[in-house]
Amino acid sequence: MNSKNISVLGGGSWGTVLANLAASNQHNVTLWMRDSEVVEEVNKSKRNFKYLPELKLEGNINATEDISLINNSEMVIFCIPSDSFREVSKKASEYINNSVQLVTATKGVEKDKFNLMSQVLNEHMKNNSVGILSGPNLAQEIATKQLSGTVIASEDKALQKNVVDILGSDFFRVYENDDPFGVEMGGAIKNIYAIACGVADGLNSGENTVGMIMTRGLGEMSRLAVELGANPQTFLGLSGVGDLITTCASPLSRNHKFGKYIGEGLSVENATEEIGQTVEGLKTLKVVKVLSDERNINMPIVDSLYKIIYKGENLNGSVQNILGEDLIKDVEFFK
Repeated sequence: MNSKNISVLGGGSWGTVLANLAASNQHNVTLWMRDSEVVEEVNKSKRNFKYLPELKLEGNINATEDISLINNSEMVIFCIPSDSFREVSKKASEYINNSVQLVTATKGVEKDKFNLMSQVLNEHMKNNSVGILSGPNLAQEIATKQLSGTVIASEDKALQKNVVDILGSDFFRVYENDDPFGVEMGGAIKNIYAIACGVADGLNSGENTVGMIMTRGLGEMSRLAVELGANPQTFLGLSGVGDLITTCASPLSRNHKFGKYIGEGLSVENATEEIGQTVEGLKTLKVVKVLSDERNINMPIVDSLYKIIYKGENLNGSVQNILGEDLIKDVEFFK
């Protein structure tokens, strides 16, 4: 395999893991982050103690605060929180030429309207190929080499192949997909249903209830995505049902944790304070509620959660208040 110059933007746990995967496949990796102390630590000790202290990093990772050092990259992977994604992508665009392949590994939407991260990249770098990396990917598990799978979705087949070669390994399987919009939608919207499952957990609901919320949530996600142009079959894959199951069931998920606090009776403010980090599903819930109302799409779990979180409606200790006025049909999109 030819060694490539790869840049990863974002030094959190996910960015650090992706940088290490590329480096372990003998690629030269530039890892950009804002925190000068973490930069120094990564370069000196080959560890990111702030996010993944247990992971010993490969020697061919160069951490930097200087974003201009991405200028010789053949691929740039964005792992930036969605709230600062626009700012960083605009800055990065000054050092990226049209031949560079771009990958977004950020799940989420912008806070003001339903803009996905790939749409932000296309605004700033309209001539570059863009790919979406998404799936049931808890960074801590990948760091310890537990078997995991992810999806690279793009209209550019060469980009798909490159990502498989750059990041793939025996324990991290990368699968190709031709529906980038559907893959990115799945990664963004599932956080809403992780909150709902967390609420059920906080109310001590049974496994039947959680399974029901996940499945009805999958139906809602698909309904919205198809209305916007995605392929419903995409949601049967790793970036749909796979990511949904992992995020909804995992105590490592911030969205699930937040929902659990709500189910246990904490206020939205106190639950947010307890988490101490961005709860991506809260912002997604707000923009999806606006979008589903505009398009007249039936999303009862979204409606119910919105009333509880943003309108102060009382749960009254009943998980039925999460499911709302549900449709009677089980599976949609049968031909």
